[in-house]
Amino acid sequence: MARRVLVLTNEDLADANEVPPAIRPLIDEAEEIYVVAPTLTTWMQWLTDDRDNAQVAADERLLTVFAHMRADGLKPRGEVGAENQVTAIADALAQFDADLIVLRLHAHGSEHENRRELGVAEQVRSHFGVPTIAFYFDSEGHVVEREEA
Repeated sequence: MARRVLVLTNEDLADANEVPPAIRPLIDEAEEIYVVAPTLTTWMQWLTDDRDNAQVAADERLLTVFAHMRADGLKPRGEVGAENQVTAIADALAQFDADLIVLRLHAHGSEHENRRELGVAEQVRSHFGVPTIAFYFDSEGHVVEREEA
């Protein structure tokens, strides 16, 4: 099992009140957990170069994930990452030598999926030599798909 797990968490998926059950076994067995919350802008924020609100949202998302993990007795650390999720993971891997990457993404075609999530799992798998598991969540916070590589 993976001992050093890097978790990328997207947008409103952090609103659930617990560590999702599908991810829980991976997190429970980890010796170290590093969470990255990318700074995700809306299309209009990107056009106007307005990143302040996206930064605040990423900070809140990271703190929410930390609170859920700490409530379950886990000791995560992490950071707000770059808007480009592959870049955010690369930056995190420069500080944290992960042996597993877990992606928390919106389900394909769901109302919450955004342009930044398209192809992210494939990009992460092709850029880094680290086993990667992508979990795709519906709007209720349930896993509807899991991909491993």
